[in-house]
Amino acid sequence: MPTAIALVLIAALIGLSAASGGGSGAAKPAAKPAATPKPPPPADIATIERRVETIRGLRYKHPPVPSEVTPAQAQRDGLEDLDGTYPPARRHADEEVLKLLGLIEPRVDLRRVSGTLFGQGVAGYYDPRTKRLRVVKGVQTTNRVLNEITLAHELNHALEDQRFGLGLDGASGSDDASLAHLSLIEGTATALMLEYATRYLGPEQTLGGLFASLGQDTGSLPPFIEAQLVFPYTEGQRFVQALYRAGGGRWAVVDAALRFRPPASTEQVLHPDAYLHVEQPRTVRLHPQRVLGSGWRRLAHGTWGEWATGELLSDTAAAAGWGGDRYELWQRGRGACAAAPCADRDALIMRWRWDTRRDAREFTTALRAWAAARRGPLSLRSGHDGVTLVLAPSAGLARRLARGA
Repeated sequence: MPTAIALVLIAALIGLSAASGGGSGAAKPAAKPAATPKPPPPADIATIERRVETIRGLRYKHPPVPSEVTPAQAQRDGLEDLDGTYPPARRHADEEVLKLLGLIEPRVDLRRVSGTLFGQGVAGYYDPRTKRLRVVKGVQTTNRVLNEITLAHELNHALEDQRFGLGLDGASGSDDASLAHLSLIEGTATALMLEYATRYLGPEQTLGGLFASLGQDTGSLPPFIEAQLVFPYTEGQRFVQALYRAGGGRWAVVDAALRFRPPASTEQVLHPDAYLHVEQPRTVRLHPQRVLGSGWRRLAHGTWGEWATGELLSDTAAAAGWGGDRYELWQRGRGACAAAPCADRDALIMRWRWDTRRDAREFTTALRAWAAARRGPLSLRSGHDGVTLVLAPSAGLARRLARGA
């Protein structure tokens, strides 16, 4: 799937950087009004490429040539790639999981949501499969700040792809490891983008560009999907900064992560020490088929992860201490359901393991509060360092799955 930076992210990230003066502390009031400096002319692509190389400490094998596309073309490109890398059956299964958990509304269609974002909210994108780098025509291409930082962000993707390979094949979807890997990719590009703005644009020009971009339509995203979109940029940047510091203010540890060992979980992204100490997710197994019997088929499975657990509960503290998990969605019968989610035919089994018994107890308390606010049959079972949640068509089946899966 193309790595794309959305306008809403540019505004938020650059706003944070510029408002903090690039991390140098609070600004002092001027003794007297200063004349507004004349903005420098826009940098050409060759200059931006050289600056990206300078910041990143890498060289292009062959400098990419970006081209402009219309929002309609960006939407077509995005949906074409989405359909190729995120098959409809897998996408619908992911939708079903999110709807069963109440994280998106029953009528939400992830493809339609993605199409809205690609067409209205994307400033630029780089596709590692085709090696194409695109900047979307619009306000951002006539705004020096947004144009340059968009190019810097996407040019970093192209640079790292040439030097390391981004390795994002099959990374679409909602699995935890895919989100963690994407966080490394977007985190490096975001860190570079903010450094570019600080070094070459300055706070006044940056804030001016930010204000000029306000009010752009970036599409209507469900809160969970928006949070999932933002996570690789914001938390990915913090993760990369931690690796940069661990490397003594050099990119060596980041480069090693890109080349050899991307983060294996959002736990490692949220807690960089877990990555540096190679704390891998613990294996969790489920065997629901021995309870369900014949007539059921598995639609989805994967790892939910610490980040998504915190989002589910609206409680990041309760998700801390995550050790590993697995979820599986099973459905009885075939054919389309009358309404989404297909609660009368679905069985969703989720099991978490925790670092300590205390972590498990804290999570169980938060999960019970979440379950108390829900309607429909479910079962929650905890023991030692493991906690199991089951949503099923009947309370009896939910209990049997919680005990025997």
